[in-house]
Amino acid sequence: MLAQAKRRAKRPAQKRRLTELFVRKARPRDSAYLVWDTHQRGLALRVQPSGGRSWVTVYSRQGRPRWLHLGKADAIGLADARKLAAKAMLAVAEGKDPAAEKKAERGAGTFADLAEKYVEQYAKKNNKSWPQADAPVRRFAIPRWGRLRASAVARADVRAMMAKIEAPVVANQTLAAVSAIFSWGVKEEIVIANPCKLVERNPTRSRERVLCDSELPKFWTARR
Repeated sequence: MLAQAKRRAKRPAQKRRLTELFVRKARPRDSAYLVWDTHQRGLALRVQPSGGRSWVTVYSRQGRPRWLHLGKADAIGLADARKLAAKAMLAVAEGKDPAAEKKAERGAGTFADLAEKYVEQYAKKNNKSWPQADAPVRRFAIPRWGRLRASAVARADVRAMMAKIEAPVVANQTLAAVSAIFSWGVKEEIVIANPCKLVERNPTRSRERVLCDSELPKFWTARR
């Protein structure tokens, strides 16, 4: 078994100018393998032991390989796969991360879903006073964006929400709480951007100093 694994590991990368005939006739092996297209950079045909074939684009992001699944080869022809790969590689050249964006589109769900994931997967484990930080989100953000896709919430939506909150300090605290949710979502690759960034907090008097995101949990703890 070990010798077999070593032989598989030493197999050189397969590269060739792919053709529709080759894609149709590619035979499965005892493990999945890739055949790289020499015509389109980053494009490879992946063949599974079951015989299933799919297109992938592989690129580097911060020194690490990123895999973008383009679709099944029996549904997407070679010419279209090359176009999709070229589009992805152009996005990479522009500083984007197509794999993360696709994951975000598929997994983010609504803003209410994102807020719930944040609470269950992060806040409850790292912030004992999470209910207090969660309160303004449920009062002001979820009623407005609960059914909106998290990735669709824009900076203008955040500003509009803040404008509807009469107390400036409460608006700022809500902004901090919502920003924490989106920042976590970006870190977890659930969403690709935080719409709260560059949104200015309301000016306050010295006794109403605005709390930053990291200070908000401490503020709620001190109030208990």
